[in-house]
Amino acid sequence: MSYKFINIQSSYKENNLGKTLYETVLKIKPKKIMEFGVLHGYSTIAMAQALRDLGGGHIFAYDLFEDYPYNHGTVKEVARNLKKYGVEDFVSIKRGNFFNWLGKWEKFDLLHIDISNDGEIITQAVKKLSKFLDLGSVILFEGGIKARDRIDWMTKYKKPPMYPLKQKLGYEILNEGFPGLSIIKRTLQYAKK
Repeated sequence: MSYKFINIQSSYKENNLGKTLYETVLKIKPKKIMEFGVLHGYSTIAMAQALRDLGGGHIFAYDLFEDYPYNHGTVKEVARNLKKYGVEDFVSIKRGNFFNWLGKWEKFDLLHIDISNDGEIITQAVKKLSKFLDLGSVILFEGGIKARDRIDWMTKYKKPPMYPLKQKLGYEILNEGFPGLSIIKRTLQYAKK
């Protein structure tokens, strides 16, 4: 099998960031993926396609769904989309808040964050999950490019930008197509396999 283009509403769709997610998961070979910010399931499906092609692994896909006051999807809609793309066996859909999860110290191989990201959110994630990064876990996040830091709500609400933290946090931009996809990793353990 291979990556199948995902025709679901997402800021990732225009520049096919799903393919970047798919290829990244194939390289890392994670057994446990934590995802925060599901919306309609685009990124979840892209990563689940890779797990399917690897023959295993699982995504715990968290979102606030209807509790998020802005653009959101529903659990039923995401479940339908997972089934449509044949990846429902690789995903558990959960209702949950990223900041509550951060205090639990739950082991993961790959974490994907897409929750109205800004510099403070990414800094907190790196700080609180540092021990997992040291053990080889990887964080993927929406954003990290200059253009993403200049979107309306970031400037209107004076949110701290991500791009100036690139060197400090040690992230690499995987895809510069808007809104950008970036990775934070401390070891290349998975690349040696």
